[in-house]
Amino acid sequence: MKIITKIINSNNKTMKKIFACLSILFSLFFLFLVYRAYVVNQPCKHQIKIVESASKFQINNEILNRFKNSLKIQTVSYGQNNQNFSALKDFISFIQTEFSDIEAYKYAKLDIINNYSLLYKIQGSDLALKPYLLAAHFDVVPADGQNDNWKFDPFSATTDEGFIYGRGTLDDKSSMLGQLEALRIFLKKNGQPRRTIYLAYGHDEEASGYQGAKSIAKFLGNTTLEFVLDEGTMIVEKVFKGLDTPLAYIGSTEKGYLTVKFFVNTTGGHSSMPNPEESAIFIVADAISKMKKNKHPSFLGYGPETTLLTRIATNLGFIKRVLLSNIWIFRPAIEFILSMNPTTDSLLRTTTAVTIVRSGVKENVLPSYAEFYVNHRIHSLQSCKEVLDYDLAVINDKRINYEIIDCSEPIKTSSIESLGYSIIEHTTYQIFPGVSAVPSIMIALTDSRFYTNLTENIYRYLPIRLLNEDLKRYHGVDERITTQGYEDMINFYYLIFKNTDDAHLDKTRELRNEL
Repeated sequence: MKIITKIINSNNKTMKKIFACLSILFSLFFLFLVYRAYVVNQPCKHQIKIVESASKFQINNEILNRFKNSLKIQTVSYGQNNQNFSALKDFISFIQTEFSDIEAYKYAKLDIINNYSLLYKIQGSDLALKPYLLAAHFDVVPADGQNDNWKFDPFSATTDEGFIYGRGTLDDKSSMLGQLEALRIFLKKNGQPRRTIYLAYGHDEEASGYQGAKSIAKFLGNTTLEFVLDEGTMIVEKVFKGLDTPLAYIGSTEKGYLTVKFFVNTTGGHSSMPNPEESAIFIVADAISKMKKNKHPSFLGYGPETTLLTRIATNLGFIKRVLLSNIWIFRPAIEFILSMNPTTDSLLRTTTAVTIVRSGVKENVLPSYAEFYVNHRIHSLQSCKEVLDYDLAVINDKRINYEIIDCSEPIKTSSIESLGYSIIEHTTYQIFPGVSAVPSIMIALTDSRFYTNLTENIYRYLPIRLLNEDLKRYHGVDERITTQGYEDMINFYYLIFKNTDDAHLDKTRELRNEL
């Protein structure tokens, strides 16, 4: 009995030692996770530096009415080479008339590219400084089929309760007109800039950009730019529960784009004798079902979304901050949570959208042909070929053929340590105190993808504050902007011109250190 008691006591001591060791190891591991959350992943100087708010210009009725009149010109793009070309001509005449004073400067020049796109060049006084380019587009998507649901006519530019309603208020005439108004103020106040400025305005971004921005890039030839700033992600408030700080998403990369037509040819026949195995519609329906069940893989922890999430973490409470600061260990849980929301899920992977399905000519005839279109927004770690190969492996049906309709590879991620990013971030804090800037991913296409041969530093950012629920207004019903939002845009672009002009070569490092 004594021997048994001795063994039990010995085992208890051993278990206590094991438990004590495990407790120490767990505590050390927990402290390591906290260390990563609060020391390794501390807010960068840019986020914690209090930047003095800049003095702002207040817009008058003349500026406001000019913007509203631009919205009334129906520069609609329905598709490639299917645009309201007369409206595009009217818009160009409108711009040349309203901003004729910019062209009047001896160091300013306006070129009309490929009949409809615009390129302003404001020659800088210091040719040793690399120029930079601000981009926007003035075509808009149609509102056909939505008109009855709009609060006001989508091309009336009606003002109501501080909002201006209309196509182009967000995407993207506000950006273009805001830049031109800011440039006018800058030139009048400061004279010729040190650094050359380009303003590039495409006329067919909503239809591909192949005739507009691509032609502008070709016109610029071998020009080397310091950076490009185009439309893109914006400042969003109340992104999710527990995040009280508005986030200014500065797009440092852009997803790729792939549209594929899948189709099948069969024998067809009479509807009274159907053969499900040979039905063209059933074959494509089965393929679509397989694609729905097999999403493209997540790249959480390996792509640019990782930097975005770890930057967001610094604005969150303890638990969420620890989780997002340690994606390497909590990846499955984070991936599961983010995958439940289409917006956050789109950051993790290549998305798949079936957008068109066609088949059949009569209700009692089995069609011999069926097709469906799939649109992918490609994650930066994949290519068009890899995405297509994955689709074909998932479908796994040799009866289905395919045709690539359009392909644009993902854009290389731009540095967040560059002069361009620093200026955009610093200017954001000047105009929008209280926000936190984070590098982000543009999940839609922009004209900026055509400028990759001119610079490695391309950023996509629209300087406007929106609530999370307002994001559906892009290409949707009741697109609108506040008059205050438009005023903030003008002031933001003015400071982009001013801050970039001040950040000449000798002051580049100094500016970064001040942020």
